[in-house]
Amino acid sequence: MNPRLLTGFALSLCGTLAAALQPQAPEASLANLTRTSHIIFVGRVAKLQASNLKVVAPTETTALVTVEELLDSPPSLVGLKGQEVTVELVRAGEVKLEQRAVFFTNGILFGEHLEVKEVGLLPVPADVAKFRAEIAALRAQMADETLKERIASAVLVVTGKVLETRPLKRAMRSSEHEPDWAEAIIAVTKVEKGAFRGGKVTVYFPRSTDERWLLSPKFRSDQQGIWILRREGRFGLPVTGFTALNPADYQPLAEQQRIQKLLH
Repeated sequence: MNPRLLTGFALSLCGTLAAALQPQAPEASLANLTRTSHIIFVGRVAKLQASNLKVVAPTETTALVTVEELLDSPPSLVGLKGQEVTVELVRAGEVKLEQRAVFFTNGILFGEHLEVKEVGLLPVPADVAKFRAEIAALRAQMADETLKERIASAVLVVTGKVLETRPLKRAMRSSEHEPDWAEAIIAVTKVEKGAFRGGKVTVYFPRSTDERWLLSPKFRSDQQGIWILRREGRFGLPVTGFTALNPADYQPLAEQQRIQKLLH
């Protein structure tokens, strides 16, 4: 497995992985298991007390599991079907050789292969397609909840178009994780939330693809969409502008009705 394909996915887990790795009770529901996992698949136990990563020693709680059907995962893992992954089980003896189950997991190591930590297991359903659709519906609900939280905490939500972008020369380099700040000048066509007078708004964004800033939205001239904005005082940015640093803070125009629905 190509480690580069996993980089973005690994970074996306940084904020939630600690909570997600807490083992769930056996009676955990599909909703709870989905909310606390990022990689869900139908798997068959190929080998017990085993590992296919050089840096992971086999233990009583590791097993090699063949991914038969990938039910939900980040886009970078779409090629996981048919591969063996090392699974760190919640407890020793939880599964048997050749046992099939739905594995709810989170990635914990990305190298020549993938190691995941089990959150919980469920029996393989008779209708896998329906099960996948239920997981997708839960993911959509979770995305709405996250977006609603971002909107609620924003000081300004606007629809508009980027007129131009330019480097922010006043920002000084301070560390190896320098964001390389730029500013986007946005022509506002509609204010969805907040008080704003004027036809343009300045949004500061990091151009850097360093791991700290990789997932932050990057803007370009003529880009249209919806910006969910807040003031940012941590980086010495000019107080006249706004930021949209979370991946959910920029939405394409096609999401306008969804945004308006979540505003009410």
